[in-house]
Amino acid sequence: MQADIAFPANPGDQPGAPALDPAALMISSNRAARERAMDRVFQPRGDLPEWEYALPLDWSADPFGDLNWQFQLHAWRMLNPLADQYARQHGQAYFDRAVDIARDWKAWHTDRSAPLSWQDMATGLRASMLAYLIREARAGRAAIGEDGWGDLLQLARAHGEILTRPGFIPDDNHGIFAAHGLMALCQTIGEMPECASGQPLAVRRMDELFAGQFLEDGVHAEHSPDYHWFAMTVFERVASTGWYAQTRFDAGLARARAAAPYLLHADGHQPGLGDSERTLRESDHARLPATPDTCLDEDGDNCVLLRHFDQAGYVIARSVRGARDPHSLFFTCGWHSTIHKHPDELSFEWWAFGGLILADSGKYGYTPDDTRAFVLSRAAHNTVSFGGREPHQPDGGGPFPGACTSEPRQEDGAIVLSGAYDPPGPADHHAREIYYRPGESLVVRDRVEHRGGFSQWFHFAPGIDVSQTGGAGELRADLGDSRPSLGIHTDPACSTRLYHGSRQPMQGWMSTGYGEMTARHTLEVVCPAGVAGAEARFEVVR
Repeated sequence: MQADIAFPANPGDQPGAPALDPAALMISSNRAARERAMDRVFQPRGDLPEWEYALPLDWSADPFGDLNWQFQLHAWRMLNPLADQYARQHGQAYFDRAVDIARDWKAWHTDRSAPLSWQDMATGLRASMLAYLIREARAGRAAIGEDGWGDLLQLARAHGEILTRPGFIPDDNHGIFAAHGLMALCQTIGEMPECASGQPLAVRRMDELFAGQFLEDGVHAEHSPDYHWFAMTVFERVASTGWYAQTRFDAGLARARAAAPYLLHADGHQPGLGDSERTLRESDHARLPATPDTCLDEDGDNCVLLRHFDQAGYVIARSVRGARDPHSLFFTCGWHSTIHKHPDELSFEWWAFGGLILADSGKYGYTPDDTRAFVLSRAAHNTVSFGGREPHQPDGGGPFPGACTSEPRQEDGAIVLSGAYDPPGPADHHAREIYYRPGESLVVRDRVEHRGGFSQWFHFAPGIDVSQTGGAGELRADLGDSRPSLGIHTDPACSTRLYHGSRQPMQGWMSTGYGEMTARHTLEVVCPAGVAGAEARFEVVR
């Protein structure tokens, strides 16, 4: 920590300075948290119990063995409701408690450090919080003692020095928070020596981050619909400050908002692709067109909306807003980096007859355990695995091929979604075509070039019962009450296996919440070496 404060900055030396909007600094909390702001409990996620704490706090604590929880601790998330309440009520006690916790973090780190102490996103979020507290003290709206003020300035210097180190601000979404925290400090305490280079650095990196986060088709580049909304919301808050180049933000965010309604299933929930939770987005879903753009029948009865995001690698065929029989098919093949990327090339999700039918694994969480390893396997997605191999990076770590979807087409009364890519390895190639007749059938055709065998994987939503019905490769999926069944016909050259909540091997699970997995049926179609293609048919039985 910087011990020498050689620049003029004192409490009350900027009377009337405008208050910073906490939301624009990524400081936010819900009503329940604000009502308990002065309680000494920390609960950054509802799936974990409350953690009671006292000062001095053990900043190396990891009571739940949870990496995300440790990040939230070092991001000072317990200060958010304090700052929120202070902003609403201007109660000095809330400000004092926030300063006390910040000073405690500084004291603990005098001669110690924890693995996530200076993690990039946490560092940026702390910098934003420091900027908020310092602005309130300089404006004279909050009182602070000499020792507390000195500690805040030392913390500001330390964060400014870290955030201006070459390469510290990363290229992923964490970089947004790091760059914004640096800018917030420099907008609040621009006398810091670090701001001579720090402010232009923050402007440049934010511009680069925005360009890299959203592709020209408007879709977020980190392989997960969940992060499309996350990044869109964050950049809207960043843009609200007026600190950056507004022209790029305005145009890019308009494209992102236009893409958003198509990144949802027919019930308004996000698909569970990549590191996504199945969040309901009703307001965005309500912006879908009510008029179709593609009809499969000459009489215009079987019509859909089709969208191909050809840079992100998403193809969507779905019903219009307010359709009598809503449905959606979401197909993906994109590979822009490893960030939030699952090995889900040519995977898909299918929603029809009132619910999910085939669904990917979903996020689960970020704790590096066996379950996280499972959701990061090809066998956890509605795609193909290659003889037990789990390629997840191009040879040598790059270059990444980008989108690998093809333009959708119509053929034989069906919509055809397709794509192809080359997994790591000199002899591997996978091409897939999905023939979709809404309300009638879905046919998956795979062509594979691989020295060994391969498996097709089909993961059903929880609650759908799947069973063998007689001959080899003949199965039935009962979708549930008031929903039809599916007749399933797999390739005769391959064999089938069914799983449901299996632990050895781990298979037949879907993430239904952060850190939560629910058992479901999974069908593996095992094709031996020498088989170059396989077809699986799902036909509606009423």
